[in-house]
Amino acid sequence: MLGAPNIRMATKRTPEMEEYLELLVRYKEAEKQPKVTMLGKDLKLSAASVSEMLQKLKKKGFVDYEKYGEIKLTKKGEKIGNEILRKHRFIERFLMRIGVKKNKAHKEACALEHVLSDDVEDALRKAMHSAGAPDIEGKHIKRLVDLKKGQKGRIMLVSGGREVCRRLTDMGLTPGTKIMLSRASTKLGAIEVCIRSSCLAIGRGLAEKILVKVD
Repeated sequence: MLGAPNIRMATKRTPEMEEYLELLVRYKEAEKQPKVTMLGKDLKLSAASVSEMLQKLKKKGFVDYEKYGEIKLTKKGEKIGNEILRKHRFIERFLMRIGVKKNKAHKEACALEHVLSDDVEDALRKAMHSAGAPDIEGKHIKRLVDLKKGQKGRIMLVSGGREVCRRLTDMGLTPGTKIMLSRASTKLGAIEVCIRSSCLAIGRGLAEKILVKVD
């Protein structure tokens, strides 16, 4: 993915760690003093699991924490938490803009916030907000399943949760990838896209989860 994997590799953080940091930033915004029981309730985890993760976050320098003591974000941890929360809120707005219901948009954002690179986030923001930019619901941004044979574009966003994102990543279908539709969709059949020097068959269900900025 354009930028996110390199950043995550540099800090050796996981999506689970990011969930904690994002939630701790939410607590700070709400002026709540975080506690193990509070984190456990919101994340639906046991106190033992929460304590174990907090120790991992402490070793990474993301939080200051002593068992049975206060939980505080470090500057590094707060920066990452703010980054993930920013992406979550943007993805929610983006998905709702294209017709996804609020509850569904929230669930999708929980997964996509961990894989959306800064480069793609910036491109999507420009598509939504820049003066004179095409509307996100207009002719320039489409679902892959709606493209016509021969159309080219660049993948902007993959929706559908971690497993879907992982599956499409394994196929090379990640944000920023240039594609060309070589066989259009039918109601039941797969579509075929060409990326780099190869062509792939993709089921309609997966193709509906890929947004493309058409050239």
